[in-house]
Amino acid sequence: MKKDFKKPQKKILSPYWVTGIVDAEGNFSINKQKYGHNYKFTFSFKVTQKEHSLGILHDLKNFFNCGHIHIDNRKENAYKYNIARLEDIFNIIIPHFDKYPLLTSKNLDFLDFKKAVYLLKNKLDLYENEILSIKNNMNSKRSYAERWNFYESKKIILNPEWLQAFIDGEGCFQFNIVNTINRKKLYTAYMPTLSISQSSHSVKILKAIIDFLGIGYLKPKYDITNMEIAKLTKVNRCIFNKNTEIIKFIDKYPMYTRKHLDYLAWKELIKLKKDNKHNTPEGRLLIEQIKNSMNRGRKDK
Repeated sequence: MKKDFKKPQKKILSPYWVTGIVDAEGNFSINKQKYGHNYKFTFSFKVTQKEHSLGILHDLKNFFNCGHIHIDNRKENAYKYNIARLEDIFNIIIPHFDKYPLLTSKNLDFLDFKKAVYLLKNKLDLYENEILSIKNNMNSKRSYAERWNFYESKKIILNPEWLQAFIDGEGCFQFNIVNTINRKKLYTAYMPTLSISQSSHSVKILKAIIDFLGIGYLKPKYDITNMEIAKLTKVNRCIFNKNTEIIKFIDKYPMYTRKHLDYLAWKELIKLKKDNKHNTPEGRLLIEQIKNSMNRGRKDK
């Protein structure tokens, strides 16, 4: 029976998994409304998912035991799990990320968010300019250099459940079919890969994943210790083509969103290739059909 990822999976989530999915799909934001010469500030922690993976937002809500799930009007067929009550942020969200810190430079946004929450818990009239300054330098307004430098002074220590969730959010299972020439003969290459993408200021989190798994390579290749070179590339990917190792990891730490269906299809394609089904017309047709039904080709978008 096909699993419905729109429904709660009733998972007992690991706190490391929670931090991993927030590193991939979470956001900390400060909003302001002006009243005369003063500002009113509100705070929001949220995680977004497409409707097809709505169930995991319910599991997150059960994990934190607070917040609400709404339609996300800024994205097509999307929902958001949102916590806006200041007491919940202060007593539940901040302690979680203090104990299980974010590993990407999103941690900078959390730390600023936390600082502003603590300021608001004090006298607002003394701190509203400082809160406004924090808000104006978070998220997309944070400089490339600051995000890059976040990784310079820290050692990245990965947890497998963090990586499990990060793949759920940022990974992509691909099965490329490429016609090429090998020894002057036309040859069709079947290339299954897992890729994980990040903005180039966070290329070192990708390098940490490669080191953790002991396989993979970065694309494009350049000196990742040089920020000026990195800035020339907007997006970096780590690519994994040693599929036995990836299957071993994900079978042990399965994904909780609908992306798991893409993984199962990807694994089936690998088996078809291993069984030499790609050498028959029927097998090639089946491989094409499965490939085209993955990722964006999946009907239940």
